[in-house]
Amino acid sequence: MKILDFIEKTELTQKNEGEKAKLLCYFHYRETDETSFSMSLVSDLFIQCGFNAPNSSRLKSKLTNGKEKAFVNSKGKATTIEFIPAILQSIEKNYGLLWQDNITIESSGEIIDEQKFIGKRKYIDQLIRQINHSYAHNCYDAAAVLMRRLFEVLLVLSYQNLGIDNEIKDASGNGYLMLEGIVNNAKNNQTLKLSRIKKEFDTFRMVGNFSAHNITYTAGKKDIDDIKLNYRVMLEELYSKAGLMT
Repeated sequence: MKILDFIEKTELTQKNEGEKAKLLCYFHYRETDETSFSMSLVSDLFIQCGFNAPNSSRLKSKLTNGKEKAFVNSKGKATTIEFIPAILQSIEKNYGLLWQDNITIESSGEIIDEQKFIGKRKYIDQLIRQINHSYAHNCYDAAAVLMRRLFEVLLVLSYQNLGIDNEIKDASGNGYLMLEGIVNNAKNNQTLKLSRIKKEFDTFRMVGNFSAHNITYTAGKKDIDDIKLNYRVMLEELYSKAGLMT
């Protein structure tokens, strides 16, 4: 876990000095498995997080005595402290799940500008974050397939928003056509009225298709880079058609 995420999720900036020290020592313990903490280390943890360095002797006294007692002195080490087991268990109960997060996706707009396109629908937000995360970690086939999926989702939402999604329904009338059929309809649909970016629609589709279905093909960074500018233009247009820009 990154220290900035820990600070945010524990609301560390709002804690008093003693609580800050306990949680910073806990963070250090979870990241390193070290169970004892010198006061110089505690002071360094404060500074690394942008907090003022504490008065070490006063803080040590506070942490090992009185109401805020959470540590005991390490045997034979006058300037080193260790968690009281019950206190460590309590902190673990409250914050241990932060190290088991299976929901958060770390991403920073590597392909898609998150400040512009996130915040409209949760499932779209998840797709965008997964695309950016995949690209940032060199998983270009994953990025290509997810980009294809997002493209398909936005096309369907555009048809739905304009009240013409019956035009892309399959023979059963319950589901939608495959993406190729939707694209073929979209390129000439007079209600949808797409700009010249529609000429790139088959490229977006095929890049994802190759990564999903071609046995010997593996996407590279250039494959994604070659389409990302036009892909953003497409996002702008389909977000508008789908009513997601308001």
